[in-house]
Amino acid sequence: MELFNTLSRKKEKFKALKEGTVTMYTCGPTVYNYAHIGNLRTFIFYDIVKRAFELDGYKVKQVMNITDVDDKTIKSAAERRMSLKEYTDIYTKYFMDDLEKLNVEKNIKFTKATENIDKMQLIIKKLLKTGYAYEADDGIYYKVSAFEAYGRLSGMTVDGKYSRIKGDEYDKESATDFALWKYWDAKDGEVYWDGELKKGRPGWHIECSAMAIKHLAKTIDVHCGGVDLMFPHHENEIAQSEAYTGEKFVNYWVHCEHLLVNNQKMSKSLGNFYTLKDLEGRGFDPLSFRLMVLDNNYRNRLDFTFDNLKKYEGLLKKIDLSMKSLEKTERYTEKDNELSKQQVNETVKRLIEEFKAAVNNDFNTHSALVAFFALLDLSDSRVEKGRIDSSEYKVLKGGIDKMQSFLGVYKDYEIPREITQMADEREKFRESKKFTEADILRDKIKENGYFIADLKKGYVIAKKYLES
Repeated sequence: MELFNTLSRKKEKFKALKEGTVTMYTCGPTVYNYAHIGNLRTFIFYDIVKRAFELDGYKVKQVMNITDVDDKTIKSAAERRMSLKEYTDIYTKYFMDDLEKLNVEKNIKFTKATENIDKMQLIIKKLLKTGYAYEADDGIYYKVSAFEAYGRLSGMTVDGKYSRIKGDEYDKESATDFALWKYWDAKDGEVYWDGELKKGRPGWHIECSAMAIKHLAKTIDVHCGGVDLMFPHHENEIAQSEAYTGEKFVNYWVHCEHLLVNNQKMSKSLGNFYTLKDLEGRGFDPLSFRLMVLDNNYRNRLDFTFDNLKKYEGLLKKIDLSMKSLEKTERYTEKDNELSKQQVNETVKRLIEEFKAAVNNDFNTHSALVAFFALLDLSDSRVEKGRIDSSEYKVLKGGIDKMQSFLGVYKDYEIPREITQMADEREKFRESKKFTEADILRDKIKENGYFIADLKKGYVIAKKYLES
């Protein structure tokens, strides 16, 4: 596998620290509000990276943080007159629901910032002792000038003009220094921790370092995030982590580009700020957004439009019908069909090889989708005969399942019994050439959120997609 390493600014061949295993840290959400579709693009990308390593035979140990304490969560909880935990639990659940709808695998170690305060305090204590941090009236700060390698990820230089908070009034020595621990202030209410440090709460950056080191290792294979986190967040993670451990923090940094809406930055003021609920409210299947993300290179900006999303609804329909039609088509065994079987076997093998090569080429999911849809077209061409040889079915089904298990663009679902009963009755009308009655039932089925596609023999039922 080759992947683009932000640290070296070039594509590199991947080599794991431990053979057969990948340690992977992914920056998760700050749970003060719903995740927007720009955030969700990044979370889908994490899922693809993880599945790519698994497709290559690795066992992946992935950790994702849940930031449940920072300025935004504290302020929002206070405005709602709720405890921090009550408030952040609400949006943590919404986030998990979004991952489920987007078919993001859940075999991830999710860990909350508030569950790792002890590790943060231990790191900060050592940074104070070794001179990488200092105490001010309002908290403890990391001294950026003490870390000579600062800026090697982002290319930023320490010249005093880079600061995460413009015009902040914190009592730090330099504009480039950042907070590791903020001493308690009345505006924080009941949000504070005692222990190894003076009463207070962590800064944002230290949270990820503590969780990555605690749950993975001092040095990890892969760290993923959005490009907006490269500076200062990831730069600060490197500085504090390597100052603490004395070892390299991450071997491969992988960043996902921004999502735009109609070629503009997404913002509430422009009225182009969307969540997954907004997409569903317009009738879109969440997996159409996943498919859109996969069809675009993660290192390129993705321009989101609703017109474009409709195209992916159509492709979801194609996937659904192709998979259901293959499953529904009558199977038989034919001994005198060896040439056809050999052609199908060779084509499927070639497409799988092309698919894997695309995935291993810096997660080229667009080319992987090209191979996937070529395989579906091949399957459709065999299904059109009305019957399919059992060995051909097995090869086609195996190839489709292998690709789909990586792409994650299809989730099986149950058809309600009343719908299948209407479909069976419609089929009887068709066989009796009572087409008016059959059309009435077809329309009724559609009104209930499903549609019927007629095969050469029989039919398949699928849920109704936006364009269907």
